[in-house]
Amino acid sequence: MTTIIIKIVTMIVTVVGIPSIVVCLVYIGRKLQILDTLSATIEKMKCNLNAACNHMIKNLQFDPAELQTYSPVSLTEGGRDFIKKIGFDNVFEENKDDFLNFIDSEKPKLKYDVEASAIKSIAVLYDKGYMSFLKVFFYNNPKRNLDNTSPTLGVYVRDKYLEKHPEITQ
Repeated sequence: MTTIIIKIVTMIVTVVGIPSIVVCLVYIGRKLQILDTLSATIEKMKCNLNAACNHMIKNLQFDPAELQTYSPVSLTEGGRDFIKKIGFDNVFEENKDDFLNFIDSEKPKLKYDVEASAIKSIAVLYDKGYMSFLKVFFYNNPKRNLDNTSPTLGVYVRDKYLEKHPEITQ
């Protein structure tokens, strides 16, 4: 009697188990293929988004009273005063890891890359709670906006990043 039960259980496991395993493997394979497609799509999106961000950064306006246009662009005394006046120096010190990690995530190789990423970091981190002071400033100073303030703040961030990364020489 027990041998018959064992044979029946073995037959059930064989009839149900093997097809179930095959179905599971096919299902997992399809999910992995979807993930591969999704990964490729995200890589294309990252490339396109990076190109769009770089285009926007190149077309930003800056205040010549805050930045010198000599190569490389650098803060003037007015730019340093502006950063202190709005309190960005303190905000940066309290949250510098966010800014520096953002630049690191862009994997800059040249000083130009650092500058572009530093300016981009202002726009990317703009919605963080610690950046709300900028919204208040823009509201009270209608001639100022993210487009004409980001370059000044970004050059400040760039300089701080380059201080920590002397290996970036060009």
